Amino acid sequence: MTTPTHMRRVRFGTAPRRGGALALLLAGLTAVSGCSSAEPASPKPSTPASPSSSAPARVTPTPDSPEETAKKQAVAAYRAYWAELPKAYAVPAIEGTDLKRYTAAEALAKATAGVANLKTLGQVMTGAPVLANPTVTAAELDKKTPNVTISACLNVLPWKVVKKSAGKPAPLPSGRATKYVVTALVERWSDGWKVLKSTPHGDQPC
Repeated sequence: MTTPTHMRRVRFGTAPRRGGALALLLAGLTAVSGCSSAEPASPKPSTPASPSSSAPARVTPTPDSPEETAKKQAVAAYRAYWAELPKAYAVPAIEGTDLKRYTAAEALAKATAGVANLKTLGQVMTGAPVLANPTVTAAELDKKTPNVTISACLNVLPWKVVKKSAGKPAPLPSGRATKYVVTALVERWSDGWKVLKSTPHGDQPC
């Protein structure tokens, strides 16, 4: 009878110690998990550095050389010539246009003759030619009177000769060239660049 009682005492005596150890173990796990939950599961991506608030430096365009400026001015005068000539032929009259501002010598003489011829025939010209890709092909800018040679492509198809009495386009040769190379001699005078000579090359299509 003594042995079973002893055994019961041993069994009952050890049970509380096991329960206490388990409680301590659970408390330890809870503490660890509580600390773990405070940290992110994965590292946060680093925040990119904010861009500089200062504005980027402005790039100052390099100014054209005097030679390039002169060439651009000559081309602009040649464009203006082809803008004013159709205005004169549409009246027909040189007066009321800026043609004399951009022409001289042979070019002005031809324009004046063209106006006179249209008046004699009772015709005008409507529309305007299209000048494309005017390019300086030669330049003598160190001379006393600087000059350049310009080559371009001229499309005269939109430029129509009209009989004023009929109000209809005048008949023209069917085989005539309508898009061809034109060249010009342009000089710088005291009051600006002027077209002295403009030559059509009907045998050079473009």
